[in-house]
Amino acid sequence: MQRKRERKTRNEQQEMLTPAAPAQETYACTNCGNELFSAAAKFDSGTGFPSFWQHIDDHVKQQFLDTYGRERIQLLCSSCGQHLGHLFPNKKTPTGVRYCINKEAIAISEEV
Repeated sequence: MQRKRERKTRNEQQEMLTPAAPAQETYACTNCGNELFSAAAKFDSGTGFPSFWQHIDDHVKQQFLDTYGRERIQLLCSSCGQHLGHLFPNKKTPTGVRYCINKEAIAISEEV
């Protein structure tokens, strides 16, 4: 018997946006220590990359890229310029975007 693919319910989608760590924790740049993301904005996107739906203040800079035959938005630390990852549209987040981050570029702020 073939099972039908089930759609995620609204509750399951909300669970994806539940913070993976206590809300007071922040994720900082591993290069300079600049606080970039609140743990309250972290969620499991199912991609294997740390994902957030917003950044802290103006601590993340966005730069448009048009290389390798495709367009995308690169994310950089506003303090030191380290490459953090890329920004993608995501209808399931409160802001409509997903910050897809390189796990080597961030650490919980007390670990930096």
